[in-house]
Amino acid sequence: MNIIFNFLSSLLGSIFNFTGDWGLAIVFLTISVRLVLSPMSFKQKKSMHQQQKFGIKMQEIKEKYKDNKDRLDVEVKKQSAESAKSMLGCLVTLLQLPIIMTLWNVFNKLPVSASTFLIPWVSSIKVSDSYFIVPLIYVLISLTPSLLSYVTLLKIEGQATLSKSNIIIMAVAGLFVAKAAPIAVGIYLITTSVFNFLEELVFRLYIRNSKI
Repeated sequence: MNIIFNFLSSLLGSIFNFTGDWGLAIVFLTISVRLVLSPMSFKQKKSMHQQQKFGIKMQEIKEKYKDNKDRLDVEVKKQSAESAKSMLGCLVTLLQLPIIMTLWNVFNKLPVSASTFLIPWVSSIKVSDSYFIVPLIYVLISLTPSLLSYVTLLKIEGQATLSKSNIIIMAVAGLFVAKAAPIAVGIYLITTSVFNFLEELVFRLYIRNSKI
């Protein structure tokens, strides 16, 4: 973890020396890290999509062969073998967690006087936003990937649409997290949310135009 922390701290410092602004440095660092993690994230999304299709396929098989136990057992074993392969992709999430946690620590150790023109109403991004603007922006943007499932052209087979109550719960929880966090972390969360939205949009378009 120390190696990752030192590397990201040095990279953030280098970007700051280039941009002259801590807020921009956080944005560029976050984008850089997410681009590196994108192949793993994309693989995870594919695995989850395959698991959802597996559930639908299993229901169809059970209905089709409900009167033929031997054939049902054969088909279930075949589908289970395919499912086991796709589940391996879900493990990539564990590889991302140390990097994400380290980024959080890097931002928390910024100089006390760190400021940015991106958030001009505060003198330091080491404090939380008393105006609630950063948390609200984060919550609104963080919900956009979930809302894509309501767009007919972007719906994915087998994927459940989040209920309005779940969306509200996510919004309230995100608001409390962002409000308690320093603005530096808020900038990271907002940048990550924008990236998540674009990543989800690209994935849905990819699934729509593929045979996965």
